Amino acid sequence: MSYAADSTKNGTSNLRKHIENLCKKYPGRVLKDKRQKLLSFNQDHGVLTSTMHGKEEWLKACVDMVVMDEMPFSVVEGKGFRRFCNSLNPNFQVPSRRTLVRHFMAMYDAMKQNLKEELAPHRVCLTTDTWTSVQNINYMVITAHFIDDDWNLHKRILNFCVISNHKGNSIGKLLESCLVDWDMKKILTITADNASSNTKAIDYLKSKMGHWGNSSLLLEGKYMHIRCCAHIVNLIVRDGLKKLEKSILCIRNAVKYVRSSPKRLEDFKSCVKKEQIECKGLVVLDVPTRWNSTYMMLEASLKFEKAFWRMGKDDEGSYISWFGEDEPDVEDGVVMSHYPRKREGPPTNEDWNNARTFVNFLKVFYDTTLKMSVTLHPASHTTFHDLIAIEEEIEDLLMEEEEILNETQTSKVLKDMALNMKMKFKNYWGDLDKLNQILMVSLVLDPQYKLGNLEYILKSRFENPEDAVKKKNEIKEILKKLYKEYAMPPPPPPPSTQSSSYSSDTTTMNTSSSLNRGGKKRRQMTENWRKETRANDDVVLEHEIDRYITDPIEDVVDEFDVLKWWKLNGVKYPGLALIAKDVLAIPVSTVASESCFSTSGRVINSFRASLTPKIVEALICSQNWLRSDDISSLQYEPTIQEMEFYESIELDIMSSSTPSTIAPTIFQC
Repeated sequence: MSYAADSTKNGTSNLRKHIENLCKKYPGRVLKDKRQKLLSFNQDHGVLTSTMHGKEEWLKACVDMVVMDEMPFSVVEGKGFRRFCNSLNPNFQVPSRRTLVRHFMAMYDAMKQNLKEELAPHRVCLTTDTWTSVQNINYMVITAHFIDDDWNLHKRILNFCVISNHKGNSIGKLLESCLVDWDMKKILTITADNASSNTKAIDYLKSKMGHWGNSSLLLEGKYMHIRCCAHIVNLIVRDGLKKLEKSILCIRNAVKYVRSSPKRLEDFKSCVKKEQIECKGLVVLDVPTRWNSTYMMLEASLKFEKAFWRMGKDDEGSYISWFGEDEPDVEDGVVMSHYPRKREGPPTNEDWNNARTFVNFLKVFYDTTLKMSVTLHPASHTTFHDLIAIEEEIEDLLMEEEEILNETQTSKVLKDMALNMKMKFKNYWGDLDKLNQILMVSLVLDPQYKLGNLEYILKSRFENPEDAVKKKNEIKEILKKLYKEYAMPPPPPPPSTQSSSYSSDTTTMNTSSSLNRGGKKRRQMTENWRKETRANDDVVLEHEIDRYITDPIEDVVDEFDVLKWWKLNGVKYPGLALIAKDVLAIPVSTVASESCFSTSGRVINSFRASLTPKIVEALICSQNWLRSDDISSLQYEPTIQEMEFYESIELDIMSSSTPSTIAPTIFQC
């Protein structure tokens, strides 16, 4: 093509238009037809999808990578990364670190606004905890838990913000400001550890939320505070561990010897092979401050007890002599002792017997802690059973030790341990009134047990059967109060007319006294009818709870999905389904918030300590949002098969119910 090229008359626009419109072989040309998409294979879902690639999409993918994989922003300035991007797409202009941060903060603000809109219709449950970074800055994390309209449980980190101190008022004020920032007024529970400052913080928050209105506090916030059950179990177990401290320390030192050098580890593996121990695992060292890791260390070590004995005989005395040395004063930067002392060990028969009994006894505690610590499956409906199982396990150990005639040293230790744990358990959960009653309501909402199972357990705990019935009725009354909270109040009555008239071609009534008497009678009839309908509404409200309780219970199975059951049966119990959707989302431990600290510890390491608190919060929250499943859309359109399924359920209900049981009742989400 020939173009005029006078620099003063023609310029270069003709050349640019030529490249954009005519020169189809130009390698840097961008397709102007945005409707033209490319087919690509979606590895996550295993299907072909049509996608549109452009600068904005490439930049967003780059930001997602940095956030999700916990990379530093400076990764985009590395030569290797730029070479990699150029090999994939030469048209992608790798952004600078400054540009990447700008786009990331804009993306965070947009994601936060979207999440705020998605959370608006839900009543959420919160967990909170605090953490100190390598910068010596105190952070507090707030995590929201809720069940969406498709009955999937979600958790979202809302804030990871700096807090000045750990006082109750400081925590309460920060919680309040975060809820105001998120425009979040409907809170069911807040789960925190057992510190007194958290109790003061939640009391402060309840006093402020009481003025917010819009049903912010259910039942006046009486059941808002959930004490972390996993934290209390940890306190109970650690109180019992004090009696086995020597045996645990001996085994810990034996494991520490094996893991202290490659040569010692190889010698230990040789002993394992000679003893023909068929176990693919190996011994692990615990974290002394975490009892569950101590449990795992002892459980693994017991499998290799024979190997430890053989190593003491075949290791030419180095294993035995190691225990005769003094313990180091400092280990891993921690001061172990200010006075020299010999290492405890090697473990004796008595130590191994103590550990074996200890592991068998504490398995129920370990399994319970795992069940309480789940974050993507409901745990509130099983917690009451778990606590009763812990109490019975302690009682059984005490009874077994009392039946032993010849009391050994091991039985004495275990008896003292059980006594300490029993006292600790009674301190926290000995009186059922100390347990948050909403957890018993959650058990009633499990269709495998309902109210009958609760009464059965209560009768085994109370000497007087009347006390069990009284407690059962209290829980049922709480459920009824929740039901009334979720029920929408009746609409206000329309304004009544002060006079009425009737006319025809033959008769005209114009006497004022007759009009007044007729209007008064009619108003009285209307008021009586309203009272009657309100009474019927109350019957319907109570009837749904009674109908749920008296309906047949489901078979008890290990893998019962309580959310799936309510998803399928919610149409049968519409009011209770609204309650179950919120109550079953209650977290009984702060593990969801504590797990955030593992991420924050990697994000705020010694190489990234210059990050500002705002960017740290954006990184932690964005990573959680990007990795989480999508929240079900409120504008969900069911398939034809689903509509036919729900219609068949509705027909079954109508055919098996009397007219009074299917009277329409309106509920609010």
